[in-house]
Amino acid sequence: MEEKRYTISEASEILGLEAHVLRYWEEELNLNVLRNEMGHRYYTDKDINVFKNIKNLKEKGLQLRAIKMEIANMKDGTSNLFKDHEINISDSSNKKVKQFQIMMKELFKEALMEYNDLLKEELKNELKHEISVHIKSLEEDYKEKEKMRYRKLDEAIREVQNMRKETATSVAIKVKKPWYKQIIGK
Repeated sequence: MEEKRYTISEASEILGLEAHVLRYWEEELNLNVLRNEMGHRYYTDKDINVFKNIKNLKEKGLQLRAIKMEIANMKDGTSNLFKDHEINISDSSNKKVKQFQIMMKELFKEALMEYNDLLKEELKNELKHEISVHIKSLEEDYKEKEKMRYRKLDEAIREVQNMRKETATSVAIKVKKPWYKQIIGK
């Protein structure tokens, strides 16, 4: 009797997974999914069971790397997770996995918090530097503008002084008596 074959869309519907997930798992886990004459994937009941087991393991929190190692062990006959394509995780093993996950989450959380503190400090120092550079630039601009303002003020004062001199000179000329009146004394 010929074995039932499923297309990737049928297999993804049976498993409740997207087709790209099946292709990704096939590639990452080095699964040998058969292909027809046209090169299209087809899945057997055995393949469907393997993918069901992988899905269950993923739902229990195992990473693909751990699943890949167990599939390699399964091929060697030393697998603890797969037995005749059925999941076989003991409660103590499951507890150990959960404890390991909790421990890893805590370590990751601590590392993130530490890294976050380092980033905060680095950002704070960088901002201080940027602000001080910006303030120095503003101070230099202000000093330059002040110099220009004093130069213009100085020029304006000189112009006023020169105008006063010119005005005083012209007034003095007008005030002078003609020479003949100066001689007569009138």
